[in-house]
Amino acid sequence: MPQSGQEMLEESITNCQSIVDGLSSVNEAWKASINEILGKFDEISGTFFFKTMPSVPATRTVMRDSTSALELKTSEDWDGFGPAIEQLIKSSQNVIEKAGMKGVTLT
Repeated sequence: MPQSGQEMLEESITNCQSIVDGLSSVNEAWKASINEILGKFDEISGTFFFKTMPSVPATRTVMRDSTSALELKTSEDWDGFGPAIEQLIKSSQNVIEKAGMKGVTLT
């Protein structure tokens, strides 16, 4: 059975928590951005949007982007990590907007 939007969001949250661990020693701005994403994901988690099919494509993108960023962090590929974080912020913003939190901008 394919994952639901909620399950993919939860996996993305777990990935983001792993990304944040120890990140302040590398880049405080990246850590702040990921913490902001985690806060917004916490607010939208469990909402009706994630029980619907339209949540799946956008949430799958966030899950993929968070997995990619985590792999780059784990391998300490900081040159690739910066652009991966930018992509994760964009896909996260998309999911947050689709979940009904229009007007919220991540920094």
